[in-house]
Amino acid sequence: MDFATLLQKISTGAQIAQVITPALQQYSTDHVAATQEVLQALGAGVAAESSDTTVQQDSMAAAQLASSLVPLAFTLFSLFKKKTAAAAPAKL
Repeated sequence: MDFATLLQKISTGAQIAQVITPALQQYSTDHVAATQEVLQALGAGVAAESSDTTVQQDSMAAAQLASSLVPLAFTLFSLFKKKTAAAAPAKL
């Protein structure tokens, strides 16, 4: 990898970091929306790093799909947490 390519990758990484910083700050108040924004930014970052249109389209589609599954994933996580807490034996 030459120096110009390395600088471009660092620049892309910095742009991704700038985009996801507000989402990470929002995570404590709305973790679903924040996670969706991070996934979409990462998909756009992958697309930006490739000159292959198929890779660009696939990365954006994968990011969109993953983003749409986030609410389901958090719902499932919360269901398992509740079951674990409910399974604790009652004190007599």
